[in-house]
Amino acid sequence: MSVKVAVRLRPFNARELELNSQLVINMIGNTTQLTNINDPHSKPREFTFDYSFWSHDEFETRADGLLVKTGARYAD
Repeated sequence: MSVKVAVRLRPFNARELELNSQLVINMIGNTTQLTNINDPHSKPREFTFDYSFWSHDEFETRADGLLVKTGARYAD
């Protein structure tokens, strides 16, 4: 038996937007990188998952609230 692990990066919520939160995550294929914004010279920490889904941006919100893909990375 094996376990598959997936990670999804969601859009900022209203609170995170109000706080002007900074995006510190990047995804390249199944690798997720975390950047230390307090040390810009450090290398990003990398983690590999079975599946990585990017939903942070590259979408438009329709009038009915549906998020519509506008970029290649966006996973709906």
